[in-house]
Amino acid sequence: MDYEIQLYKQAQQQELSQFYKRNNYKGKVKSTDRVWVVVDSDAQIIGAARFCHNAGLSILRGVWIEECLRQQGIGSQLLHALKLSGDIEGCYCFPYLYLEAFYQKQGFRLVEQAPVSLQKLLTRYNHHEEKVILMGMPLV
Repeated sequence: MDYEIQLYKQAQQQELSQFYKRNNYKGKVKSTDRVWVVVDSDAQIIGAARFCHNAGLSILRGVWIEECLRQQGIGSQLLHALKLSGDIEGCYCFPYLYLEAFYQKQGFRLVEQAPVSLQKLLTRYNHHEEKVILMGMPLV
């Protein structure tokens, strides 16, 4: 499958919303988020990731790949492109527990003690039975 990883364009807003809805992602993209998308040869969004800020910290959120295309390396390629862009350095993420090994392969490390500004988020996510962990990408 041919695809391209690129920065999100405002013109893709409706398509990005539809992609996330179709894949059961509950988060909302804000105008201040920096979003990357994976676009197939028909210009359809098949993957996405967004960076938002919380108390001065960069958080990687909404990393999703079209359900029927998972386990094909597209998510790994997306995170690799984010590494090359420099956007991912020093950021945090809240992956589901079952994705810990995937994120470790991409260079993320488990954060034992969450920064104060992220502790409430981590508690809230886990209170809703989402079973997430906090990981961080070391600065290079």
